[in-house]
Amino acid sequence: MNGADWLSYSLQDFVMFGPQVFLRLFVRINQDLWPWQLLAVVMAIFIPVLISRQSRAARRLAVGLMSLAWIVSGYGFLVGYFGPINWPAAWFGWAFVAQGALLAAAVFSGGVHNSGLPAGRFALLWLIAVCGLPWLAIVDSGQWEAVALFGIAPGTTAAAGALALALMTRTWRFLYLPLLVLWSLFSAAILWVLQTWWLLLTPVATLTLVGAGFWLSPRPAQSPD
Repeated sequence: MNGADWLSYSLQDFVMFGPQVFLRLFVRINQDLWPWQLLAVVMAIFIPVLISRQSRAARRLAVGLMSLAWIVSGYGFLVGYFGPINWPAAWFGWAFVAQGALLAAAVFSGGVHNSGLPAGRFALLWLIAVCGLPWLAIVDSGQWEAVALFGIAPGTTAAAGALALALMTRTWRFLYLPLLVLWSLFSAAILWVLQTWWLLLTPVATLTLVGAGFWLSPRPAQSPD
């Protein structure tokens, strides 16, 4: 295969399925998990409550729950459902598992700081992500069963999980950042090709919340590494 052959490929050639097949994945995983995804809803609501307590133990527990969300959405949705029809998604699924392990390591290795944090702003942004983004898949699919919940759907999980940047010390923050950016670019490309325009807001929200995570973070002088 020569260089001209490679140049003849477009992004559409690597997406061998249509939007209906992709959106059906959200329906399938929700049907298969029912009613266990209710635990994900409780977890999504409980995390900002923990953050508002402004204690190190509560903050570590919140990050630990985010770690679990990364692992479950990565292995469950990306490896188990999306991976069989899109092999790069399976790679990202294992990267999500690694991201969850990174958060867990931060919890047990001093990577979660106890410096002052604007808990109200964090909670507002968090609730916008976990309450607003899940409905985008419903708008694109026309089925309420396609709701993309935090801890199950990778897009919502990554977007809300970007706010963990505000809770981590500087070194751990920059270890956590690359997958957020890479996943946003990958998912945006897939959603653009599929023309699922509402869902395309999810990677945009992820990158926006990355910026918010840095904005909410204590200044270096306040956050020892």
